[in-house]
Amino acid sequence: MLATWQSGNAQCGTLLIEIRSREERSSTYMFSLKGRPLAQANIQNDSIRKLVRLPEGFTSFLDVDERPSSNKLDANTVSAIGDLRFGLSGVSFKASVVRKSEVRAVTSKEGNPLLVCDIMLSDGTGEIPLAVWNGQIGTVSLGDMVQVQNARVRSYRGEIQLALGRKTGLLTVLEHATENVA
Repeated sequence: MLATWQSGNAQCGTLLIEIRSREERSSTYMFSLKGRPLAQANIQNDSIRKLVRLPEGFTSFLDVDERPSSNKLDANTVSAIGDLRFGLSGVSFKASVVRKSEVRAVTSKEGNPLLVCDIMLSDGTGEIPLAVWNGQIGTVSLGDMVQVQNARVRSYRGEIQLALGRKTGLLTVLEHATENVA
């Protein structure tokens, strides 16, 4: 809850907590499980602030030793989709494109027209969606084997997905679908 209050959203296992609105005295939180809305609650901000300094005895209920020191993975670390969790960055892996949506036209916050297409990636341990933009849409086809490098795991509309950074994230087609078919 404290992490959500500080950054706007946080994840605990498959439970995603997002702030929907902030008011002077309270905030509204949305709880989603595996991308599906579970509950919404209005919680007093003073109650959340108290989590900064937990009373003696409460810290024994926390698994502090199991928390990662950083959500940034080493550039050479290869991940499995089934192990990905909200907030990770520097994610790299190989996967197959198992679904590709229709291309849609959207407008950026700055008013620029963009094209976007969602692809679903699978590596046998799980599946995760990735938005592919503009000129890269035509380079990826259903059935392609791709390599994702330096991606981050984020939440969009309550669903966990991958995002490639404009400068450092890469999506490379290793084998086209026609080459995969024997």
